Amino acid sequence: MYKRIIAAFIIAIFVGEVSAQSIYNTAFHHFTTDPMANIYGWQGSQLNKYTSEGKFLQTFGIPSYGNIAHVDADNAVKTLVFYQEAGKLVLLNNKLAPIGNELDLFEHDLTSITLAALFGNNQIVLFDEPNQDLYITDLNLNVVNKTHCSFPEEIAPFFLQSESDHCIMLVDSLKGIFFFDRFGTFDRRLPIPGILSAQLYGDNLIYLKDNTLYQYNRKKLEQTHTSPSFIPNSKEIRMAGTWRFILDKDGTLHTIQQ
Repeated sequence: MYKRIIAAFIIAIFVGEVSAQSIYNTAFHHFTTDPMANIYGWQGSQLNKYTSEGKFLQTFGIPSYGNIAHVDADNAVKTLVFYQEAGKLVLLNNKLAPIGNELDLFEHDLTSITLAALFGNNQIVLFDEPNQDLYITDLNLNVVNKTHCSFPEEIAPFFLQSESDHCIMLVDSLKGIFFFDRFGTFDRRLPIPGILSAQLYGDNLIYLKDNTLYQYNRKKLEQTHTSPSFIPNSKEIRMAGTWRFILDKDGTLHTIQQ
């Protein structure tokens, strides 16, 4: 059903020589990866999972909930799927089978959540853009901590990622990147406008801007690598192990192995 596209070319990304190729003839609106370098691509209400080599594994979707807003697969044992329109969160195992019942944000008076991700194994982090509130909840959506983001200007982040259970990142394409600690307390801001995609990856922050890939060392607080992506109109980037994945604005996913 899904065929590999055999057009490949050699590029350099950060370090070393790598080959890149478009791996599917199906388009994705967004994608992410898990720690095993499996790919999770979604379009509309459907989520598909593949190996890094392109083998189709499973599919999941609940059309009645509307379009999938975000998928967080950073946790090795569970994946979170966020349906913003329906106010639903669904936790899945590694076979994309639901774990327990879906979580209803609206029933917990969390009616304007715009971003959601897992926070460690037992918590969820949520962002409410209209009210500028950052929440940390348990897996039953009971609020553990709430932080009001009282910055000089309101932020409109398009991406949320947590690192284990001790760091939260919000990415705003106009105002840059905002970091919060494990309690949801604001830590620092990197004033880098124009970011299209970002990922916490070990000690590094990987981000895409102006069709260029950047690597920023969070411990040294310095930029360590910059490289053209060589994928025209790059939209999103993810790294997992020796694999690099880039989604272009046409929805084509390119896979790169170093």
